[in-house]
Amino acid sequence: MTLLRYITDRLHIYNASAFRSFIFVIVTSAFTVLQGCSEEPAADVSTEVIRAVSISQVNDDNYHKSIRFPGITQKDNTSQLSFGVEGTVKTVLVDIGARLKAGEKLASLDEEPYKIALDNARALSEKARATLEEYKSNYERLSRLSKNNTVSEQNLDAARSAYENAQATLREAQANIKLAERNLSKTVIKAPFDGVVSTREIEPFEEVTPNQVAFTYDGTDKLVVKSSIPIDLAEKILNREDIEITVSYRDSTFSAVIEHLGERANEGLNFPVKLRPETTQPPLLAAGLVVEVNYLIPNTEEAILVPHGAVVIEPAGGKSFIYQYSDDTGIVSKTAVRIVDTQALGYWIKHDLAEGDLFVSAGAAFINEGQRVRPAVETR
Repeated sequence: MTLLRYITDRLHIYNASAFRSFIFVIVTSAFTVLQGCSEEPAADVSTEVIRAVSISQVNDDNYHKSIRFPGITQKDNTSQLSFGVEGTVKTVLVDIGARLKAGEKLASLDEEPYKIALDNARALSEKARATLEEYKSNYERLSRLSKNNTVSEQNLDAARSAYENAQATLREAQANIKLAERNLSKTVIKAPFDGVVSTREIEPFEEVTPNQVAFTYDGTDKLVVKSSIPIDLAEKILNREDIEITVSYRDSTFSAVIEHLGERANEGLNFPVKLRPETTQPPLLAAGLVVEVNYLIPNTEEAILVPHGAVVIEPAGGKSFIYQYSDDTGIVSKTAVRIVDTQALGYWIKHDLAEGDLFVSAGAAFINEGQRVRPAVETR
């Protein structure tokens, strides 16, 4: 290859490469210009986000302090029945749920030992009566002889003493008969009044002791609720008449009145109280239910009830506030409050708001002072 041809070939290669580079630059520039012409302005990232919150209105609810205690329903006339003597259970005639009339038999013991004891008491009484007759005759005979001075005063006194002792022995024997008869009667349990058997604790052939509970027996009269209350509440009940009392069981609530308030505290702590629900309807209505007794005590403090979600409690210092809402601007502002009482429905609070003012009733924890909000529902 000659030098001239080599140079000529290199010039062709260089020109082709330069031409391709030139075309690339032109195309790239045109694309950039076109892209710049079609680009839209950037979005404004500073758009305000308005949070939806629940808004409520200050009303004139009266503040009541609610105090709750458990209670147990029972029939007003309830007895725990037992045998009055020990022995072996012979018959059990009823079971739980049995309804009886006064005087009907529930159960009995083996009465044979007590029949024998009664027969023995009667025999001793007859013996004592015969002895008395003997001593009586002897005393009367000596008394007649003493009038003729044919018997000594000492013998007459001895006869009188024997006679008087025989009288006492007879009286004791007669008392033993009554005691044996009473023990025999205690081998049977009878219904003390019209009612229903609630529990049964004995079985046939079982050995029982005196006063061991055999049955719980409820009368057919109305229910009462037995509970207990602390001394401060007992004093309020005694000193004021505006306390509202209700008894609640499941979804049923009944007004109640205090029928009896004990004057002696149980173990020095609470006072026993008996309440009567004012209802004739059947929901409450079996004995032995655990119910809730609610004492609603009016308070002189002017407070309102707000939902829990309306109150914000600052972590530092524990101060409480709610957000007042301006219907004109939609902006919220902090208003300090004082929590008076905490209940299931919310907080009773002291405040400086006027009746009709609006406040954030739910979602207060998610907004800030001066923030614009909008009502999530209609103002209520």
